[in-house]
Amino acid sequence: MIGKFTATLGTALFLLAGGASAQTRLTLAHHNAIGSQITNIAERFKACVEKDKLFSVAHHPAGQLGNAREVVEQLKLGAIDMTVTDTAYMSNVQPELAAFQLPFLFSGWEHAERAMDGEPGKAVSELLQKNQGVRAISFMHNGFRDVMSVKKPMNSIDDFKGVKFRSPPIPIWVKMFEALGATPVTVDWSEVYPAMQAGLAEGLEAPAEGFVNSKLFEVGKFVAKTGHMYNLMMLVINERKFQSLGEKERGVLTTCAADFRKTGNPEVVKLTTDSYAVLESRGVKVSTLDTGPMRARLQPIWPALVNNSAGALDIVKKIDAVR
Repeated sequence: MIGKFTATLGTALFLLAGGASAQTRLTLAHHNAIGSQITNIAERFKACVEKDKLFSVAHHPAGQLGNAREVVEQLKLGAIDMTVTDTAYMSNVQPELAAFQLPFLFSGWEHAERAMDGEPGKAVSELLQKNQGVRAISFMHNGFRDVMSVKKPMNSIDDFKGVKFRSPPIPIWVKMFEALGATPVTVDWSEVYPAMQAGLAEGLEAPAEGFVNSKLFEVGKFVAKTGHMYNLMMLVINERKFQSLGEKERGVLTTCAADFRKTGNPEVVKLTTDSYAVLESRGVKVSTLDTGPMRARLQPIWPALVNNSAGALDIVKKIDAVR
């Protein structure tokens, strides 16, 4: 009897002290492919968070719990706790964030980092927290986007005319392709490969690493370096979930989120260069397109691309101020 009492008391004390059953469970879901840089760094974030045994994290990449748009909606509802997404998909629910996707807005990696660390990043965080009930706890590069095509290389702006280009289900992309004379075809990222293979889309644009990790070199044979659009990734958590955490738990998330950015940014820069070499080794012809005519056509219509949103144009000014 004494032995049973002692065992029971020991179990109770273990639980009171914060044993395994006291762990906070987090669900982290996103649409990025297994083996991609984003999925790999999400795995490292998971390992970092779980290190002190305060959390257990269920990580679901590759659209296992829904496509990018669906995951954002689940995050807002609290059906999942965290996601890795970008300002592009978040602009579907917070339109001002479309400012970050404007073609030729960013001058390079350092400019983008000043934006994520400064007033533009702060504006994104405040808008999402106030209006969408989600908190951005870290930002990271997803890279500058280039153009891939199947049947012919994109050597000039004239080559875009009439070509069916995959567009994510985000208005700014549709308008951009229309302005270039291309025909936008809305396809979710998870369906890009079969769409290209079947000829539904004849081209697409993405960061170079995206062409590699999704094996798009098997269907696309030409890549034109344009760097026409920058993608800002963010690690976000449902605000109600964040507020339910204790101070120590929040500290762990903040520390691991800082590492998400610190290690992720240089990795993306290096992966971009490495990815061009991989594409060429797979038989893809990589060239550099003179983007002057593209800039001349797209920069004057920035206001129209963001529906003349005063909030979006204010973010543009903030981004330009840290150029």
